[in-house]
Amino acid sequence: MDSPKKLSPFESSVSRRKLLQGGAAVAAAGVAAPLVAACGSSSSGTASSGSSSSSSNGKTTLTLMSWEPFEPTETKAWHKVVSAFTVKNPSIEVKWVGWPFANYDQNVIAQAQAGHVDADVVMCPPELGSTLIQDYNLCEPIGDIAASLGLIPNAAHKQFVVDGKLYLLGVLEVAFLLAYNQAKLKAGGFDDAPTTPDEWLTMTEKLTHPPKQYGTLLINTAAAAADMWNQLQNWPLGFGGVWASGKTLTIDSPQNVKAIQFWVDLVKASGLAGTSEAALDKLWYGNQIASQFTVGFGSAALKQLAPELYPDLRSAPPPWPGKKAIARLHGNVVLKTSKNIEAAKELTKWMITPENLFYVTKQNGYPLIPYANFAEKVPAYTAFENSLPWLRGFSETNYVGEADILGDYVFAYAQLGNLIATNVEKAVSGSATVQEALQSAQSAAQSSLHLPT
Repeated sequence: MDSPKKLSPFESSVSRRKLLQGGAAVAAAGVAAPLVAACGSSSSGTASSGSSSSSSNGKTTLTLMSWEPFEPTETKAWHKVVSAFTVKNPSIEVKWVGWPFANYDQNVIAQAQAGHVDADVVMCPPELGSTLIQDYNLCEPIGDIAASLGLIPNAAHKQFVVDGKLYLLGVLEVAFLLAYNQAKLKAGGFDDAPTTPDEWLTMTEKLTHPPKQYGTLLINTAAAAADMWNQLQNWPLGFGGVWASGKTLTIDSPQNVKAIQFWVDLVKASGLAGTSEAALDKLWYGNQIASQFTVGFGSAALKQLAPELYPDLRSAPPPWPGKKAIARLHGNVVLKTSKNIEAAKELTKWMITPENLFYVTKQNGYPLIPYANFAEKVPAYTAFENSLPWLRGFSETNYVGEADILGDYVFAYAQLGNLIATNVEKAVSGSATVQEALQSAQSAAQSSLHLPT
C-alpha cells in the first residue's frame, strides 16, 4: 500500500469553520502532541501511549481525540454526554485530547505517519476516517455497536465499509444545501429560492448590488484551501459528472467542464470573484449576501454570529437536476491499538445511544442524525426537525457521500482537492479556460495520485 503523501499547504491551512467560531489555530510542527482538554471527571495531564491504561487511582483511562473541545458553541453538550458515561461507568475515566478543527486532520495523520495515534477513540471528519481505515489499517470494525442499539446507519456510512465491515459510526452529519435570506429574495422580486441553474444565475445577477449586497457567495480562492474544495466538489452532481469513477479519474469530463463553467459564471455574476474567504465571511454574517451554497449550520453558532441574518435564514435543495449534494459524515473510530478495545467501544456506543445523540443534536442545532431509523427510536426528533424554519433544504436534498463522486480516490481527498481548486482558480481569474484548468488537474492527478494496492 502506498503511504499518503506529505501534507501540503492546502491540507494544513486554516479552515473556515474555525475562523468563524473564533478558536485559535495551533501550528503543527512535526508530530505535535495533542492538547489536553480535561472536563468533569476527565483526567488532566498529557497523552501518553494513547492506548487505554490504568491511572494512579486504579481506573481505566480512555483517551478520546477530537476537535470538539475547541468548538465554543458545541463543546458543552459533548462534554456533558461523556461525563455522564464516566458516572455510569465509575471504573473508567475519559481524557479529551486533540486540536482545533483548523489543523486537526493534519495532526492526526502526522501521528499515524509516525507509527502511532495517541488515542483509543478518534472523532473523524470523513476524509480522516477513510485515511485511518484504508491507508493505515488502524481501526477496529464497530458496526456491531449500531446493531446492538437497533440503529440503521444511513447511506453515508458506506464510505467506511471495507470487506463488508463498518469501521466508523456517525455522530454528526453536515450536509450541503442552498442557504438564502428570504427577505432579500422577496425584496428583489423572488418569491422563492431558484430551482434551476438558469434561475440561480438570473437571481444572482439581479440581487448583486456592490458594495451593499451580493447575490451568491461561493468560495473561489485557492488560499481558502479545503473550504473551497468542500464546496466545489458538489458541482458535478448537478450535471451528471463525478471526479472519479472507481479507479478512473474523470476530472476533465464534458459533464465536469459544463458544471465548473456554470460555477465560474455564478462567481463572476456575484461580483465576488477573487474575494478572500475572510471578506466573504464578513459579508455573509453581516447580512449582505442573498444566498450561499454551504454546509448545514448549527443554530447555536448562527444565532450568535449572525443575529440579523438568522430570522430570515431559509434553505432549499441545490437548484440543479437531481437535487443531489454531499453529506459529510463525521464519526468515531476505535483504534485497534487500544489496550481496552471493549471499553473504547462502550464509549462510542454511549455517544451514539439515541437519547444522547438527540441531546447533542438539539443543543448544537445540526438537524441531520445519520441513522435511517432514528425517528423510530426518538419520536421527538421529528418534532424537533419540524420546528426548524430552515429545514426544507435538508429534507428535499438527495444526499450522497464523497465516495459517490471520488470513487476509489476518496483516500486522496485533500490532494485531489488541492489540484482541482488551484487549477479552477485560474479559470476564475481568466488565465485559463475551464477546460484547460480541468485538463491540467486531470494530468497532475494522474501523475501524482496512486491508488493503494
